[in-house]
Amino acid sequence: ATLERLDHDSTVELEDADRHDRLLEELPPRSLVVNATGMGKDVEGSPLGDAARFPEGAVVWELNYRGRLDFLQQARAQAHERGLTVEDGWIYFINGWSSVMEEVFRRPISDEDLRALAAEAEFARPDGG
Repeated sequence: ATLERLDHDSTVELEDADRHDRLLEELPPRSLVVNATGMGKDVEGSPLGDAARFPEGAVVWELNYRGRLDFLQQARAQAHERGLTVEDGWIYFINGWSSVMEEVFRRPISDEDLRALAAEAEFARPDGG
């Protein structure tokens, strides 16, 4: 959406899922794998195909925080078998949001406040987490 508002001749295209799957297979164990594409939030789907296999012991971070979050579900489905640490972008969103609220309201948010806010936000999450 942002690119559409810019006056430019460039385009941005995501590679096909098969290419992403091959790149994923080439990663060594314990790699960091991040979905920052917007797929799963801004557009449906995942940058990975259904047959994608995360590296053993990888840390998988879904930066998206709403929508179906297919990438997150793919990682969660392999978490136990592959020994993955899966991080949900929702937590990142809540932390960023709370930092802005500290500035706006000029009130520090304690760790206890943040845990309470995160719990309330999780309960109200549109996609049910």
